Amino acid sequence: MPVDFNESSRLYYLCKVWGFAKYFHERNEVSRKKPVNADSLLLNAIPMVLKAHSKQAFRSVLSKMIAEFGNGGDKRSNPFPDLKDYSLLDNNWFEDTICLDKKIRTQLEQLFYTHTGRQSDFAYNRKNEGTVRLSNENTYTSFADEKLRLLGLFRYWNVINFFYPSKNYTDENWDEVLYTSIPKFRTASSQVDYRKEIYRLTNKLKDRHTSYPASIDGFLFGAYRPNFQLSRIGDSLVISKIRDPQKNKEGFKCGDILLSVDGQDAIHLYDSLASFTGGGNRWSEQRFICNAVISIKDSVNKFTVLRNGERRVIHSRNRKAWDWHQDKRKRIKENEDTPLAKYIRPSIAYFDLTSANKDNFAENFERVKDAKSVILDLRCYPNTSVLFALAENFVPPNSVFAYVAYADTRYPGMLRMHPSSKPIGSEGYFKGQIIVLVNEETGSFSEYATMLLQANKKTKVVGTLSSGADGNVSTLEFPGQIKTIYSGIGIYYPGMIATQRKGVRIDFPIEPTIESIRSSRDIALEKAIQIIGSPGKSL
Repeated sequence: MPVDFNESSRLYYLCKVWGFAKYFHERNEVSRKKPVNADSLLLNAIPMVLKAHSKQAFRSVLSKMIAEFGNGGDKRSNPFPDLKDYSLLDNNWFEDTICLDKKIRTQLEQLFYTHTGRQSDFAYNRKNEGTVRLSNENTYTSFADEKLRLLGLFRYWNVINFFYPSKNYTDENWDEVLYTSIPKFRTASSQVDYRKEIYRLTNKLKDRHTSYPASIDGFLFGAYRPNFQLSRIGDSLVISKIRDPQKNKEGFKCGDILLSVDGQDAIHLYDSLASFTGGGNRWSEQRFICNAVISIKDSVNKFTVLRNGERRVIHSRNRKAWDWHQDKRKRIKENEDTPLAKYIRPSIAYFDLTSANKDNFAENFERVKDAKSVILDLRCYPNTSVLFALAENFVPPNSVFAYVAYADTRYPGMLRMHPSSKPIGSEGYFKGQIIVLVNEETGSFSEYATMLLQANKKTKVVGTLSSGADGNVSTLEFPGQIKTIYSGIGIYYPGMIATQRKGVRIDFPIEPTIESIRSSRDIALEKAIQIIGSPGKSL
């Protein structure tokens, strides 16, 4: 990677050596009583590395730091010494001669080949569970010190390097990301610049889960949002939903084209924010960037829209994003006692799963169980308790619908894979046709539920790309108490087809248009009804 012996190169190899020694270090009798203070070793090494203008001095710093973690023992041996077993690991960097030497390479190899898989002092997860938990990590309320900002970068980079199941699906080389991030973190001394670099870094994963903290960061984007949601359709930013029609005093309309936000060109703003938030595919990405575009730092602002060829300036009274979110949750809760399933055509039933849970599922299914076709709306995030009910009522017995990949923290860089659950389903499952509606709001658990329903051969999926971020999440905190999350496990279809970034399999892609939004048409639902009316015909 580095081609010169300079400060960035030295910090680059410090990060890699520190992370490797940290996670291949194993708990022993001494560390059980007093764990190695990995942060302290790094914070002490950073200034020495920056002052180490000779290769000899730099290598001496690294060698001493490795020794502090422990060099392993000759009597121990790694039960998995073949690097082919470590799909996330590449030790070719040991061979570097610009910054490293034979002594350091020998120390690192000793750590690897004598590694036994005993519990780590710094990372652990339960067998067959993906959530990586970090231990013996200090919390830092400040990020003002350059050393702490580098500590946060090095922590995050190494956790992803060793334990992120989807590391190999990223667009950019993870080593390159480290090298280019170092100078940016060193100089990001303001609150806004620091957060920008954190989100620029986490967004490299193209993992929708990482965008949740960024999307509600009031320092960077603003805590307030207007009474509408935005979507990108082609080259236009379109008002696609009014959050609360009863409070729409400003007169926003679905189908309005957003031209500017407080005088800033909307598309230019969209492009400028794309580095900090997004998703794994076009639809999940536009969702988060659109949220960033309309995240305002004030409760009052103005939007310029295009309606019927006429430009209009609308003064907007905004509410905090959190308050809009709480209103949505309240409506979902209130709807739990209302009918969620109904007939929309003779023999065609529609079941909106937004407010479904284990307590109301049975009574709603009872209403439509005799239909010939059921449309299940998963353009939402239903209560996770419905999974068992979906399996019992819609899936044939003994079905295996997904596999999970998770990092084995005992062997950094190694992934394990197994069926995501025991065989599911029942003999009394629904025998008719099933259509599942999905879009970019179909994320994580709702993607998992869609995959479960696809275990039934009569299931067809209609809609836009789902979020492509299935699986539970792991957390990591940067100095300054800035939290980030990432997908902690990888979810695969049988046949080892990944869902990360790709989303669930879609049989009939259908995308909203400006006209369908303007006329309030649900063209995915229309498509589903059309498919049911033309069985066996490819439409």
